[in-house]
Amino acid sequence: MTRKMRRVLAFSIAALLVLGIASGAVLAKKTTIVHWQHHSPARKEMVEAFAAEFMEKNPDIEIQIESIPEADYFQKLLPALAAGSGPDTFQIPAGQVSSYAATGVLQPISPKVATAAQIEADFVPSAIKRLKVGDNYYGFPIDTQTIVLFYNPQLFKEAGLDPAKPPQTWAELIEYAKAMTRRDANGVTTCMGVATGGYGPVLASLMLQNGASLWNNQTDLPDFNSPAAIEALKFATDLVTTYKVEDRQMGSRWNAFRQSKLGMVFAHPAMIGSFRSTVPDLVFNIAQIPAPKPGGPRTTLLTSWAYVVSKKAPSEAASKWVAYLTSADAQKRWITKTGDLPTRKALLDLPEYKNDPLLGPCMESMKNSVPVPWTTRRLDDELPRQAYERVILKNETPAQAMKWLSEEAVKAEKEQRALAQP
Repeated sequence: MTRKMRRVLAFSIAALLVLGIASGAVLAKKTTIVHWQHHSPARKEMVEAFAAEFMEKNPDIEIQIESIPEADYFQKLLPALAAGSGPDTFQIPAGQVSSYAATGVLQPISPKVATAAQIEADFVPSAIKRLKVGDNYYGFPIDTQTIVLFYNPQLFKEAGLDPAKPPQTWAELIEYAKAMTRRDANGVTTCMGVATGGYGPVLASLMLQNGASLWNNQTDLPDFNSPAAIEALKFATDLVTTYKVEDRQMGSRWNAFRQSKLGMVFAHPAMIGSFRSTVPDLVFNIAQIPAPKPGGPRTTLLTSWAYVVSKKAPSEAASKWVAYLTSADAQKRWITKTGDLPTRKALLDLPEYKNDPLLGPCMESMKNSVPVPWTTRRLDDELPRQAYERVILKNETPAQAMKWLSEEAVKAEKEQRALAQP
């Protein structure tokens, strides 16, 4: 072969290689993951930041985010899933995962990303219990909250109470609340001792720690009509009607606490951020919620959502993305930015959280948490609150109100199961 022919051959091979590389670049298209979630400014900002980081680490995957106001979220999501044109990954309440999976619109988390055994080893059981269908997990937990007791240490001191010793039982809670309640010469309340606000997750937590299951395993439907549940509702309503340590005439319990006109309030840990942002100088402490009796359980309802993967999504890429959103590093950042509690076991006992006077009790509450047993979101707050109101405003007995609640809960659960079928 002549020198000239060798040069021509070398040039031709080089040209073919260049063309091959260019062709390959065209063919190697990115995998696109469309992600939907309900909107809040802080949450949207967080997810967009995570997406940018994820795409930098995974250049073959593109994440497209759509943040939708919660009021419109399901009205848009369900028809889209039914039409097969919905997102690849999205948020739904953890209690609804099994219903969605049963309709065939979800797929399990890819075992290439996390096996069932790995998920169970890494996460708090209560946070993933509602995400398992059969032998598979269909999502990762997010938006996780428990119920804890916020209290004002200055009001404790003024009432002769030790801020280092928050109430441990329901009886102590009443005693402390009475000590902090103040009224003027006309009998108008100027400082409340405690407030539940009749908030559904608080009421459910009181019922659960008092021994109520809130669920009938035989009928697979809600059941609030038990002596333990009735007693818990009576305790909450007695704070208003009998002990008068919670005065609804004072308006928002949140504003009262911000203004140091409320000694104790049952709330989600996410309120840490709310109080700090609105009243930076407010000093408050946090404790686990008191038990019904000495040495009793500190059970709290755990409410959460889940990031799930749709049936049409590219399994491994989509699973990898939702796993990234709930990784240990991500959960540390969720705590700081939105107040979401971590669900990974390894994070609960980190010294930076365990030894923090505010976060420590929140981490312990995760260990005492029980997941929401129902599917319908009406039981998260609306219906239990109405039962509470029936006692306070309509003078019904707690037993009558709980009988009504059980009947309405069964209806709501059946309706939700029907609605959750795209």
